[in-house]
Amino acid sequence: MAPHPRTRARNIARCTAGLLRFATPGEMDALLGHLPKSRVEVAMQSYGRPNRVVIEALLRRGRPSDLDLLVQHAVLAGDPPELLGRLLDLDDPEVNATLLTAESALGRIPRNLRRQLAHQTSRRDGVTPLPLPAEVRRTLLSTRGQEPLDHALLCAADPDLAGDALLYLGAGADPHGAVLACRTLLDAGRRHEVRQLVEDGRLPAFRWGPEDSEPSVLAYAQAALASAEGERRLRELSERVRRPEFLRSVAEIADVDGCEPWRGAPLVRTVVNRRHPCVPRVGWDAVLADEPRRRAAEGPFPLRAARFVARRTDAPLDLVRIVVADHPDLAALLPDPAPEVLADLAGAGAGADVIVKVAGNGFAAGTLTAEFVAATLPEAALRAVAESLWIPGMRGTAQVRALIGLDGDVTLAPAFVDETGHGRTRRLREPGVRRHWDPVLAYGEAAGRLFTTGRDVTADAVLAAVDVDAVLAAVEVEPLLGEVEGVPDPRVLRRLAEHVDRHLGGRPEAWMVALKLLEDGFVGTLPELLATAGAVSGPAVTS
Repeated sequence: MAPHPRTRARNIARCTAGLLRFATPGEMDALLGHLPKSRVEVAMQSYGRPNRVVIEALLRRGRPSDLDLLVQHAVLAGDPPELLGRLLDLDDPEVNATLLTAESALGRIPRNLRRQLAHQTSRRDGVTPLPLPAEVRRTLLSTRGQEPLDHALLCAADPDLAGDALLYLGAGADPHGAVLACRTLLDAGRRHEVRQLVEDGRLPAFRWGPEDSEPSVLAYAQAALASAEGERRLRELSERVRRPEFLRSVAEIADVDGCEPWRGAPLVRTVVNRRHPCVPRVGWDAVLADEPRRRAAEGPFPLRAARFVARRTDAPLDLVRIVVADHPDLAALLPDPAPEVLADLAGAGAGADVIVKVAGNGFAAGTLTAEFVAATLPEAALRAVAESLWIPGMRGTAQVRALIGLDGDVTLAPAFVDETGHGRTRRLREPGVRRHWDPVLAYGEAAGRLFTTGRDVTADAVLAAVDVDAVLAAVEVEPLLGEVEGVPDPRVLRRLAEHVDRHLGGRPEAWMVALKLLEDGFVGTLPELLATAGAVSGPAVTS
């Protein structure tokens, strides 16, 4: 008689991360309060990609202790791409301070974004003051030596910070920031500080701008102190220098010449290229209000501007629906698609590739439910969603399959597939790479032997024999090579998501029991472990 299999995680932190890949946003919100911080940190990534459900739950929780972790993930990993925008959307002084002061350690924050954060005004309108916390302000005034940050502080609306940075940097200051700092000091009635800087020769004294076409900042400051006309010229220059960006129209969003000034005359004249890789502020109300007039005069939304809007995390729904109506394929870029967007796509007969990605993003973001998707999509599109193998949206896919009666064991023929439902250009496996196609590397010795018998192998058979670390802690990143170990077939993971949905769905206490059994060991298979955790926790509570 064969011994009973024993399911126990060797690396419980990474196995927790793999299991949490299948949590819904509501479940994750409840689980955060029960998981150790060390496990939450590991759970931000699993199966070789960020777990957006965990990241979004940390954002919703809003604890200052989570900020450093989120900032590091946003700036160093840059994945998911919308995380930096999500942090900025909070419009929170603590978040802004963490991003601003992270520069010295991370060094990956774009210059224009540093200026925006240092300026300390609201992301929503670019005007409302949003001062940094008092202790951060005191630290910035008392420490120097972080050169990128020092130059960014020249753009601060706070005359103390701007004046202190200008005094420290002196003649070596970035001329664009030096002009802004001089104007800030003049607006604050601190002409004597500007005069002292001029007398001490502490302002940039070299020509600058395109082909050195602009006189030095020192010359502008001297003229501003000498006459009203000189002050007017300095103020006019301050409107043209590279500064925190605020876009107010579709034309400015799509302004190629503003991004690449060698192409021609930009829409908004500046001393130098005004746009840098960053997350600029946008006056969405102005853009939306002008859209009927622009549309009547110019026609559909320009593709360049449409891609910009689709990738934003703060774009208003009405504008997003306009963009999707003009360019349905761009809906796949929406990080948090609203139900109205999916309904619009279904009504317009959008392609299955787009529908699958929109539904998957909605499941991960918590903006779409399986019930809404099943009730909204036509049969062909719903079938495409139910057959999706896109790992980030797999729990939602499992729920859709249960609703329409497609859930259940599946035969793995062929043994592996290379697509993930993410689109035709992103593959999970590479031809000729053994670890991508070897069942033993993907599932462990016992499950791997199933594929050598010549009989059909099913997903449930694999899950009954699998090494739990192989299926839950599936990806091991090589620090130097950036390579990964064998990854389970997405059909196996989708079946695992169905087991999770059936036995743990809607019950955070059942999740905690399952994790405890994984850590302590369970006599039985992984599906039996999930079923036991669900049975111990009682029936699910339905709303």
